[in-house]
Amino acid sequence: MKTFPAIFMRMALVAAAAAPLQAQTPVRITANNVNLRAQPRLNAEVVTQAHYDERLVARTLGEEWIEVAAPATADLWILKQYIQEPQNTIGANRVNVRAGPGIAFTVVDTLELGDPVEPRGEELQGWLKIAPPPNAFLWVSREYVEIPAGTNMASAAEAASADDAEKSTAQSGKTNVRAKQAAVTAAAPVPALPTPIVSPSVPVSDSSSREIPVPPPANLKLIPLAGQGRFMEVSGKLRAAPLINEAPTRYRVVRWQNNRWQILCHVYGEATKFRSLQDKPVRLKGREYWIQGAAAPVLVPDQIEELVIGE
Repeated sequence: MKTFPAIFMRMALVAAAAAPLQAQTPVRITANNVNLRAQPRLNAEVVTQAHYDERLVARTLGEEWIEVAAPATADLWILKQYIQEPQNTIGANRVNVRAGPGIAFTVVDTLELGDPVEPRGEELQGWLKIAPPPNAFLWVSREYVEIPAGTNMASAAEAASADDAEKSTAQSGKTNVRAKQAAVTAAAPVPALPTPIVSPSVPVSDSSSREIPVPPPANLKLIPLAGQGRFMEVSGKLRAAPLINEAPTRYRVVRWQNNRWQILCHVYGEATKFRSLQDKPVRLKGREYWIQGAAAPVLVPDQIEELVIGE
């Protein structure tokens, strides 16, 4: 009978150890060239690398992965059409910051109207490279991370709570400021924020801009072929691949030619992103890759749009 309390206590300790700790905690990298990824899995995009004895700030401590604040060495990407110039602020609500220049890359942060951004001077097919915003976080394997001796976990948690409270207060202050601004606007209208200009469907060539190499998704088995990753634009009907076939992706773009449907490309990405456009005419722009066992290329899309009939 006395063994039950001991067993219960042991199970509680194991559960506590397995649960991630929500705290702003300093950690140290214990190896060189450690990958910082966009998601807590081995095949996620590598955004940057950390090196031996580098100090990072962790937000979540898990059993296998640690979520850390994106260091200054990380390059992130955002659609340039949502940036207001010359002030370099966000000109729309809820704009995603991604791990790479395209909608197939992971979202690592979301910015709101008026938030500042720091461009880094590189552009790629309508995407702008930026410095990591304050709330952008990446993931690192816990195998290469050490919590320095003397770190008070309770104090770290209290600091995180205080930080959250400070953010809440700041948000409340922003709300009050917006209310006052609304009252002023009612009395004397002020000019509205400029509307972002959407880039044209066909990219304009710029001989002065240099090509930025974009690595393909890690799970694509490429064949040795020159020109892998070149820009591609394709129009056709977006259709789901038959489940009985071993298609490389869940969706494909097809076109009726020579009395049959021909596959123009396979579309890489999460199926949920394309479901609303299934069986509709679309135009996609992105990077083309030829992989093993496929008769058509795989397109990693940067942009996708529904076409009006006759366009």
